[in-house]
Amino acid sequence: MRLLLVGYYGYRNWGDEGCLASLLQRLPPQACVVLSGDPEFTEQTYGVRAVPRMAFRAVRQAVREADALVFGGGSLLQDVTSLRSLLYYLMLIESGRRAGKPVWLVGQGMGPFRRATSRWLVRRVLNRLDWISLRDEDSAERLRALGVRTSLRVDADLTWALEPKPPASPLTEGKWVGLAPRAWGDWQVKEAFVALACALKAAGYQPLLVPMQESQDRPLCEQIALEAESPVLSPPCHPAELMGTLARLHAMVAMRLHGAIFALAQAVPTLCVAYDPKVEALARQTEMPLVNPQSLTGEALVEAWRAFEPQIPALQRTLPDTVHPLKERATALLEHLAQQAGLMYNIR
Repeated sequence: MRLLLVGYYGYRNWGDEGCLASLLQRLPPQACVVLSGDPEFTEQTYGVRAVPRMAFRAVRQAVREADALVFGGGSLLQDVTSLRSLLYYLMLIESGRRAGKPVWLVGQGMGPFRRATSRWLVRRVLNRLDWISLRDEDSAERLRALGVRTSLRVDADLTWALEPKPPASPLTEGKWVGLAPRAWGDWQVKEAFVALACALKAAGYQPLLVPMQESQDRPLCEQIALEAESPVLSPPCHPAELMGTLARLHAMVAMRLHGAIFALAQAVPTLCVAYDPKVEALARQTEMPLVNPQSLTGEALVEAWRAFEPQIPALQRTLPDTVHPLKERATALLEHLAQQAGLMYNIR
């Protein structure tokens, strides 16, 4: 049996890396090949064989040699970041299908789809699949509105099932508050998070900047940290170590979806900053407070924190029960995938 794992892997986006790590908790690494933006990093981190995702001859060969293609987690099908990304994943889905391979979309977030061409292509390609697993009801509704008639399962994000590892450098004592920003349009993200970090310090908290995607977030986090005189979390060796670090937090303020999920999975109350519909969907799933501004300012973010702060003790008590069903659904999804792969292997 050989499974080709497809996602935004190898780029040190810790949410996507967490999806891959969750898959490899249930699937035998020796049976998996991963398409990666950095094959050496992927092979060293997870102990699997990796293929450069933009080396198209090698990718075609990997598709031919695979018994099934697994698109594991993330928001792979959307055209907000670029149309090129959407076309890449749709091309791979079609390549697998035309090669006669099972194609499994697992724990996926869908959209937004801003272009009419995107919506037409997604509907055309996905209607040729047998089933699709989605991480939230919003994604399912988005596909139904497009006219996707394929059987849709609403499961959960794969990283809810990720098992944390002890961090190499645990946080010291104190009330740490994680901050997971990301640049977005003309929003004044840096200024807003600097203002929040300074307000947190004045109130006796220790802000910690948490880059959830190394290439995009670390420069931003370092600028915020410099102005607010606060530390930046060092790059983890494995996404499960990052989850282990965030378990030590008193609270989290997250723009990044997986900054929120990693913290919530460890029962850390989280203030979600809704730059994208997927963050709104998560806040509804977990009953977390939501900042939903048209633009982000320091005043708005500090005010939102002050409204959130009194809720933290109660949320710390209720969060384990709130997130337990999401963890169960993610675990059941991975078990279902492993059963599908095992059944296919036994038939062969």
